[in-house]
Amino acid sequence: MPTTSVRGSGQPHHAERGGDHLQTAVRDVMTPGVVTISEDASLLQALRAIRAHDVHAILVVGARDPKPIGWLTVDGLLEWIGQDASLPCARDAISEMPAVIDPLASARDALAMLSQPDTQHLLVCRQPDGAPEGVVTAVNLVTLEHG
Repeated sequence: MPTTSVRGSGQPHHAERGGDHLQTAVRDVMTPGVVTISEDASLLQALRAIRAHDVHAILVVGARDPKPIGWLTVDGLLEWIGQDASLPCARDAISEMPAVIDPLASARDALAMLSQPDTQHLLVCRQPDGAPEGVVTAVNLVTLEHG
């Protein structure tokens, strides 16, 4: 599946006291770690992972090749209410494609990406196909500005 990506300049961006918070590096605002589930896991297993980790989305990865396929979100699970959650697979409930941002990119870059339709989560990775270091959402950016 295609992913979008923003690369950092290679130089750390830090907000100066009284300066523009949106120059802060993504690595300084991200939530470390990513909760993942295999594409062939059941929706019931996905729901249990969401509850256990107290998150609103989990990253669905390939069963054979653990590359990101997409996000399974709580909002996306709404259409599955009333159905047997043990039957469909996590890949069937993907509601958001993965988007990747470099840890050295700025919060301003993250804001631009999160402003795009159907993008609510950014995987923070040094390489577009690399292991995710964390996640950035609107909550991270709002907390940066008003935290």
